[in-house]
Amino acid sequence: MERSRSWTGLAGLCIETALRLGLGGMFLYSAWGKIHDPWMFQTAVDNYRFLPACTTAVFAVAMPMAELLVGAMLVFTKWTREAAFATAVMLMMFIVALLQAQVRGLDISCGCFGESEEGPGSTLYALVRDVLLLALTAWLMFNGKRRWLVDFRSGGASKPPRDGV
Repeated sequence: MERSRSWTGLAGLCIETALRLGLGGMFLYSAWGKIHDPWMFQTAVDNYRFLPACTTAVFAVAMPMAELLVGAMLVFTKWTREAAFATAVMLMMFIVALLQAQVRGLDISCGCFGESEEGPGSTLYALVRDVLLLALTAWLMFNGKRRWLVDFRSGGASKPPRDGV
């Protein structure tokens, strides 16, 4: 019985670590591409025809900074669930934008990683990818523990009760 609990804890820790590194790294990479070429990202945002034209420049600067912050939180802080919640909110924003573009027949580059991702079905591909990422983020949001990424002291297993306390 005790053996299965520690195995589950270790498996959960491995999944959590992989998700934090994967999602955090992806958001850091995505932010870097947009920060590196803000004009390309603003053009990608304009192509969605979703935000008022006067707000796209502000959005094109603010969104990469938010992605940078969330990616860094996932990888470098112990606020796993909070970072996962912020990740989920951003992914839901991306899904709404991509869904409205798909419904309106706009097959545009999503602008997700700073480089052109154009081609037939690229909007649909990005939509499916973001829905899958949202599912992984939900796992992290509900199962993640508040710990530093490199803190493996507890191994994810429950601690035995101390005598007299």
